[in-house]
Amino acid sequence: MRTSLRVALAWAPIWAMWVVVYLTRPGQSFAAAAVAATVAIGAAALLGLCAWWFTGVYSWPEELELRFYAVHLLTGSAFALLWNLAIIGADAARADVGLVETIRRFLPVLPWLYIMGLSTYGLVTGISYTVRTRGRLRAQERLAAEARLAALRNQLNPHFLFNALHSLSVLVRNDPASAQVAIEQLGDMLRYTLTETDAHEVPLSEEWRFTRTYLALEQIRFGSRLGVEEQLAPEAMACLVPAFTLQVLAENAVRHGIAPEPAGGVVSIRSTVEDGTLILEVSDTGAGAPTASGVSEPPRGHGLMLLRERLEALHRGRGTLLTTNQPGAGFKAIVTLPVSLE
Repeated sequence: MRTSLRVALAWAPIWAMWVVVYLTRPGQSFAAAAVAATVAIGAAALLGLCAWWFTGVYSWPEELELRFYAVHLLTGSAFALLWNLAIIGADAARADVGLVETIRRFLPVLPWLYIMGLSTYGLVTGISYTVRTRGRLRAQERLAAEARLAALRNQLNPHFLFNALHSLSVLVRNDPASAQVAIEQLGDMLRYTLTETDAHEVPLSEEWRFTRTYLALEQIRFGSRLGVEEQLAPEAMACLVPAFTLQVLAENAVRHGIAPEPAGGVVSIRSTVEDGTLILEVSDTGAGAPTASGVSEPPRGHGLMLLRERLEALHRGRGTLLTTNQPGAGFKAIVTLPVSLE
């Protein structure tokens, strides 16, 4: 319904122009001009559907050639011819005059009508190609986002699984009961990671459960060296986020911020909702990335780079990943997303 309304509104200025054109004819009333303009624009719109179909069959080439212009000149001429016949036929019907006589009356303006028809065809096909190209780009971006999601899954499995299994082997000998709980947690993580789904986004509550399990397993590995602080707004938990967003941020903090520090540190996770925007912040008390400037540095790690690209692909500029680096005082990653609920 919204698409039909947008299409109708797009034709409205052209319809108004034709009303003005018909009003210039001697003795023409506004009602008659409106009817004549409606016929002209209605015929153009119906022929425009054919032009839309044709742009799907005859797609825009990678390299423009003379043949492309020749084909559209022929189809544009056919469009203009049929459109002119519709206008002349409707005029003949309203005046109750023969078609041949009406054509003779229109002869002085036929070249102008042909140019108008050809221009209308060019406008319709140009818009059609633009819309189709935009759709293809969105599809490609969606496929790219899926590929990046798969890359994140593949990145999580190998190194994390090796570290988790090593930690579990130690825990089995020292604390079998805790080891059983940890094994179940690892199973839940792997199930979430390996689940194939068409959903690119999940509720923050689900993403946080996954991330919390990840951090719990990492705390087995690091012990007292890893502390976790959370401040998650209740109203944020139902908001949709790209899958693995929070986990990637947390993994980056643990791997690059806490692991290199002999004394360890704290990973802080915070979420808020402000003015229709979901804000996720993950910071660590590590040494920060080695840099001189210290502010808005490129993200550490391949995972953050993939996450930034996914946010751009899924939200087209409305989803961002910003980083703040304080050498010697930690690293912070901030994700902003438009609020979207299930």
